[in-house]
Amino acid sequence: MSIEKPAGKPAVLICIAAGILSFAALTAWADDRDRDDNDDARRAPTKIVPLKDARLKIELNSTDQDVGVQVFIDADPWKTMEIFDPRGKLVFRANNEGRLAKQGGTELFLESGEPNFSDVPLAEFLRRFPQGDYRIIGRGLEGEKFIGTAKFTHNMPAGPVLTYPTEDSVVDPHNTVVMWQQVPAANGSPIIGYQVLVVKPNTGLPGMPKIILDVMMPPTATSMAVPPGFLLPGSAYEWEVLALERGGNQTLSVGHFRTP
Repeated sequence: MSIEKPAGKPAVLICIAAGILSFAALTAWADDRDRDDNDDARRAPTKIVPLKDARLKIELNSTDQDVGVQVFIDADPWKTMEIFDPRGKLVFRANNEGRLAKQGGTELFLESGEPNFSDVPLAEFLRRFPQGDYRIIGRGLEGEKFIGTAKFTHNMPAGPVLTYPTEDSVVDPHNTVVMWQQVPAANGSPIIGYQVLVVKPNTGLPGMPKIILDVMMPPTATSMAVPPGFLLPGSAYEWEVLALERGGNQTLSVGHFRTP
C-alpha cells in the first residue's frame, strides 16, 4: 500500500519563506533610506574660501644665463594644494602628511630648478610654462575648498647693467654706493622697482643668513648707498640688482666686490 504525502505543504512553506525575505528586504531598505537621509542632513555644502595670495612669476638671471619659476601661496591651514596651467594640466601638487596634516600649512614658497640656457633653452622653458591664468585649488583642515588664480606672463625685463663697483674691485666698507642703469619696460610692462641685495657667500657660521642687505628701490633709482657698518673689512661680497616688472617677473644681474 502506498501512502500519499499531504499536498500543498511545500507551497505553504515557500510562501512563508518568501514573506520573511520580503519583510527583511523592506526593513533593510528602510534602514538604508534612514541612514541616507541622516547623512544628507549632516552633509553641509563645501565652503569656498579665496586664497589670501597667489603668485606665479619668472626669475631670470642675466649674468648666469638661467631661468626658473617661483610660486607663492598664502591661505588658512590647508591639507593639499594643487596648481593647474591654462590648459587644465596639473603642474604642482603638495600634500601635508603625518603630524603636519593635523597642523596644516599656510604660506608656501617654491622656487624651481634653474637650468642653464645651454641645457634648457629659454624657448623650451616658455613652452613648459605657457602664459595665462593658473588655477590654484586646495583643501583645508575643516574640509573647506581654497581657490585662487595667478596670472602668468612672459614679460621679462632686461638684466640691469651694473656700473659700480666694477667686478672684483676693492671698496671702502664705510662709504660704498652701488650703481646700475635703468631698465626699459618689459614688452610694454613698466618696471615697478629694483631690489638690491648684498650677500656674504661665506659667513663662517651655519646659522648666519648670507643676505646681509635687502632693499627695495623705486623705478627711478639708479644707485643705493650701503649703510656704514654692514660691510666687514677683508671680506668678499656678491651684490645683485633685480628689475621687477608690473606682472611680478624679475631679471637680475650679479656682481662681486671686496673690502680691504
